[in-house]
Amino acid sequence: MYKDKKVLVTGGTGLVGRELVELLVNQGANVTSASLDHDNLDQQWDVEYINSDLRVLENCMNACEGKDFVFHIAGIKGSPVITQTKQYTFFTSILQLNTSMIAAMYASDIEWGIYTSTVGTYGQADIFKEDELWDKNPSPNDWFAGWAKRMGEVQIDAYQQQYGEQKISIMKPVNIYGKYDNFNLATSTLVPSLVRKVAEATDSVEIWGDGSAGRDIIHARDVARAAMFLVDNKITEPLNIGNGKSVSIQNLIETLVKVSGKELSITHDLSKPKGDSVRLADVTKLRSYGFESTVSLEDGLKETLNWFITNNPYEGRHDPFLKPDYTNMI
Repeated sequence: MYKDKKVLVTGGTGLVGRELVELLVNQGANVTSASLDHDNLDQQWDVEYINSDLRVLENCMNACEGKDFVFHIAGIKGSPVITQTKQYTFFTSILQLNTSMIAAMYASDIEWGIYTSTVGTYGQADIFKEDELWDKNPSPNDWFAGWAKRMGEVQIDAYQQQYGEQKISIMKPVNIYGKYDNFNLATSTLVPSLVRKVAEATDSVEIWGDGSAGRDIIHARDVARAAMFLVDNKITEPLNIGNGKSVSIQNLIETLVKVSGKELSITHDLSKPKGDSVRLADVTKLRSYGFESTVSLEDGLKETLNWFITNNPYEGRHDPFLKPDYTNMI
């Protein structure tokens, strides 16, 4: 399907983007990767890399020009602390990024595209179901990013209602982990922060809370596969992307310690927030189309830990939490 096709991957130097670029290159696509990272880490693929601020509509239009497919993967991830201290950066940057890219996809003569939303758009619930998106406002833990991402879905729905056509799929991943993640403990999310703690620990490793909180997590390679699956099949209804299984933080840290081969004790900081007790995606619809994830928890965590140990420190990543420059935005 992608052989000799011109494909744009936004965020192509990041967590999901790199996995997707590799899959597309292996299928013979002519890939352009757009991001703000200053170091592409490796150049083993014949890929065009462009450094571009995709909050700017003109940059998005230029990136989409002449493309057959567009995978809009670029986004901003942040720790619970960041979501409570960088609210304006989260909201405005995500909103501008997605509004501009979606507009450019519709204005371009692409065959199909995909928009990456998130389960953070849902209200507080143990299980997230696509048909219940509008039953509640986004969770307070995801308030600003959740609203911004939800507006991307509204934008796509508005286009379909006004013009009567659709050429953008919507995927809503759960917690994603893997190589090329952000391992900065000040800004990273759950799994990369635990990976770094285990990698650097000598005697013990500490986690926040009692470890009972459960999360649905999925490897970046499976998210990349899911993105291609939705585009391949031109699926128009929003779909959760996850494993549909709740993994406790205690289980995560114990598995990481196991695959590390270290003798580490696990301690708990009960003064720190543990977040929502359970965040689990209902993936019934995804599976009804025939998609299944392939990377096991143990294999995925081992791969991620070994990659971090080999490649740390990972320099050159764009810091989205610096004060944004809006002077050139339209």
